[in-house]
Amino acid sequence: MLNEKQKTGLWGEVLAVRYLRDRGYLILNTNFRVGRAEIDIIAQKDGVLSIVEVKTRAPGALLPPAENVDWEKQENLRFAASVAHRLYDETAPLRFDIAEVLFESPTKYTVNFIPNAF
Repeated sequence: MLNEKQKTGLWGEVLAVRYLRDRGYLILNTNFRVGRAEIDIIAQKDGVLSIVEVKTRAPGALLPPAENVDWEKQENLRFAASVAHRLYDETAPLRFDIAEVLFESPTKYTVNFIPNAF
């Protein structure tokens, strides 16, 4: 059974996928795992392979979600992305993005998409 933090994170990923699809991205995979590393969303648009890390925050969070994508997380994403790149389209340019999902209330949220985040 999922705790509240896990439920919020899962819902954030669903909303990020919806956000990307609404903007013309093709969603290739979600929760792509390579060992302990995980990519939340692998998407493609205009020939660019986008590795998207989703960070979700409930109301009252003190720090912007993107600040939690530290050096270690970036290294894990790069490792998993090297596998995904070969699997999906190794000729495509690769980009690392962050989708911040910020809940203001249980039914009101905003998505802040940061392309080329690192």
